Amino acid sequence: MTDRRIILFLLIGIGVFLRIYIRRKNSARIARLPPGPTPLPLVGNILDIPTAQLGSNFRSISDKYGDVVYLSALGQRIILLGSYEAASTLLDNRSTTTSDRQGLVMADLVGFSDWEFTLFEHTPEWRRHRRQFHQLFHKGVVADYHPAQREHAQRLVQRLIQDPDHFISHIRHYFGASIMQIVYGLEVAEQDDKYIAIAEKCVEIFTDIAVPGRYLVEAFPFLRYIPSWLPGAKFKRDAARWKESVKDLRDVPYHAAKRDIDSGKASPSIVMRILEEAQGSHDSNSAEVEELCQNISALAYLNTTFSSVQAFFLAMAKHPHTQRKAQAELDAVVGSRRLPDLSDRLALPYVNAIVKECFRWLIVTPIGFPHKASEDEELNGYLIPKGSTLIPNVWAMSRDPNMYPDPEEFVPDRFLDPRVRDPMKFAFGFGRRICPGRHFADQALFIIVAVVLHTLDIQSPLDDTGNPIEPEARYTTDMVTSYPEPFKCRITPRPGRAELVASEQE
Repeated sequence: MTDRRIILFLLIGIGVFLRIYIRRKNSARIARLPPGPTPLPLVGNILDIPTAQLGSNFRSISDKYGDVVYLSALGQRIILLGSYEAASTLLDNRSTTTSDRQGLVMADLVGFSDWEFTLFEHTPEWRRHRRQFHQLFHKGVVADYHPAQREHAQRLVQRLIQDPDHFISHIRHYFGASIMQIVYGLEVAEQDDKYIAIAEKCVEIFTDIAVPGRYLVEAFPFLRYIPSWLPGAKFKRDAARWKESVKDLRDVPYHAAKRDIDSGKASPSIVMRILEEAQGSHDSNSAEVEELCQNISALAYLNTTFSSVQAFFLAMAKHPHTQRKAQAELDAVVGSRRLPDLSDRLALPYVNAIVKECFRWLIVTPIGFPHKASEDEELNGYLIPKGSTLIPNVWAMSRDPNMYPDPEEFVPDRFLDPRVRDPMKFAFGFGRRICPGRHFADQALFIIVAVVLHTLDIQSPLDDTGNPIEPEARYTTDMVTSYPEPFKCRITPRPGRAELVASEQE
């Protein structure tokens, strides 16, 4: 046998050995994957992944296969985490390797990926943005924003007294006005404010592009390079149209605030604080500071507490006994001569319980924002492969009957027991990707709940014969966020409280 033939047979043997080895190794890895529905060829479990009511439909999958479920969709590995214990173990305790993000092509195309740091991959740039945002919104500093939140809560009550039928639009205005003042030092118009319009348009765009499976380009990223005039390329035309709006959210209020600061007529704000601190530091690069300031300021508006406030009004209209119990606590602690303040919070356990139940009863982001595993991990004996998308079913956690009996009912009393899990542990995400603005959101909801309950009665609407009609607790979901469907309620001032609100505004 010639040397050439010997070498050829050796190469063939090595190739066969490697093929068998790789196949056995892959088989071993596949055997260690979590259970899940049987995938179809090529497309995987694409037909098993729900396209509506993600929280409840994903829970049905977990009920069948367990707390840790493996799915695949067009080659993408997905790990569904159906319980708090599974999500916390993987996303909190292993956050070093489970804090990455899957990129969103549409976020790139519309410009969100340029500054919305919650979408950034786990990079030094993401850490820099998060560190600065944390410094401005951590638990020890958010009390600085309480006076502005309380002032705007009073304004909200005044608007509700004057025009109770349009309470949803008043709540929306409250959030826009308070954020613009706290972050930028800007006063907004009572109606049709340009800054609020810009921000709400961007919230709408962000909600649209973040819906899983809405855009084919997320499954086939190469489609981003096709010409926008081709049939099927509407996503590119949409992205081009939306890009200017996304840029406006980052630039327009910031430059208005900067002009006021430069002219010496600005109100105190987060933007002013960042820029003043940068001026006092000799190590700061002014261009980098400005970019960071613009980015984190714009992100502050993309909060979800608005839906929780709607849920609060719905819950109070449905549960008058809960409202009366909270009002009795407020009357005993605060009295009738002033409005509640942040300093009253520790003395108002039942009001705090209502705040917690609002966060639990309506989970604003049913599946949160998915994480990505940057390394192989193991959970409950199962392999969590590197690159997997990790989806925590936050809605299912809020409906755990072992922790929250009668989970569909609004029962604040459950949180008077310190052994009951605080929804803040899951409603705002996990690990290093937990929402850095959660303390600000929690404080904002407390202020609204306390001031509104102290000054107003929220009741069921009446039918044509004057009998109350209890509103239904029905929710709309755009797959990314959830919020109550439109409902009606009666809002009237408590005796003597309209005058109290007016006097405190003077």
